[in-house]
Amino acid sequence: IAALGSIIEVAGNGAGGWKIAQPASVNINFGNQVTTTGTGGSLASVHRYDAVRLLCITANTGWSVLSSVGNITVV
Repeated sequence: IAALGSIIEVAGNGAGGWKIAQPASVNINFGNQVTTTGTGGSLASVHRYDAVRLLCITANTGWSVLSSVGNITVV
């Protein structure tokens, strides 16, 4: 559950990278790309130290990437 205006920051440190998996009805806007709505969508790091900063733009269901470092995979 996320309130409008909530911010989440994710930064990598390990060789395995990271992945932000979404629950049902959620999507993430990344520039002109949007993740697949629901459990099929995600953001993931490509390299070890990739990072993202996300802002909740619709309570519980919508996020927007405010900034990123590195290469992020959008599914």
